[in-house]
Amino acid sequence: MGSYAESWLKVEESLGGARPVLKGNAEEMRAQFGGLVSALAPQYPPHSGTTESNDGVIGDVKYRIYTSKAADSDAPRPLGIYYHPGGFVIGVSEADDFLCRTIAERTGAIIVCSQYRLSPEHKAPAHLQDAVRAFEYFYQNADKVGGDANKMFTVGISAGAGLSLAVARQVVLGKTSADKSAIKGVVSFCPYTLHPDNVSESYKATYTSYTENKENVPIIEAATMHRFLEYAALEPSDDDYFVALNQHDHKSFPPTYIATCEKDPLRDDGRVMVESLKASGVPVRTDHYAGLPHCFWVFPSLPESQVFLENAIDAVKWVISQV
Repeated sequence: MGSYAESWLKVEESLGGARPVLKGNAEEMRAQFGGLVSALAPQYPPHSGTTESNDGVIGDVKYRIYTSKAADSDAPRPLGIYYHPGGFVIGVSEADDFLCRTIAERTGAIIVCSQYRLSPEHKAPAHLQDAVRAFEYFYQNADKVGGDANKMFTVGISAGAGLSLAVARQVVLGKTSADKSAIKGVVSFCPYTLHPDNVSESYKATYTSYTENKENVPIIEAATMHRFLEYAALEPSDDDYFVALNQHDHKSFPPTYIATCEKDPLRDDGRVMVESLKASGVPVRTDHYAGLPHCFWVFPSLPESQVFLENAIDAVKWVISQV
């Protein structure tokens, strides 16, 4: 296992030598993440003014839709449904604003940042039900927001990355009201795809990221992930959530992009999914960030955060180009 990137160690120095990691119960972790987002907010560049955002609701599921004002024409645009990170427990809309706004601005796609019910107040399958509901709604109403129902994709980070894959699986297996071909791509940053207590024999020898990143790692430790999974009441055998379990389904997936980080308990979740999709003949692109922790890009001062942003934009453009 390699060492931490020097740039990351400098971030920790700027924090007084502290290594930020989510710990405690749900309310404590929500407060910790909210505090981090507030502290980092001044480091982000101001809005360019070329993207507008509007809030809405589907039943009791809130969303924010981002649309670039700089469209070349009035033609319907690609439409991405974005699912936020937070282990199914945390949801801070301000944390997603910069990335969603920038993707919309730089790609021309409409990006819908969809919320979902959180744990421990709501257990599985509430999160996935809400995620699917958002996809179905915008598939049926794409024209009302200037989107193209024939150019829809999902995007997500961490728990939201897992949902981006899980929604894709639901769609391609015909488990939603949308056509099986409705989803044209997936952009998944640091996804969960397996429960650490239910890894197939074929992957066990190389599925080491939970062990290697068990403790004293930034953002999330193995214990953090276990707490999230317990709060969500997820069964290790639930292939609706843990999409790497049933490899037979993967041949039906659309073109998929997956990003992984070395210092992340979820590293091998992404790697396993990449390997399975490739073996199934699915077009796949991936980026791996050596020496960096889960969701490192929330720290704008980190040079690699700009690299991540450019790669994320390229990933969305690539998915759109596959249509």
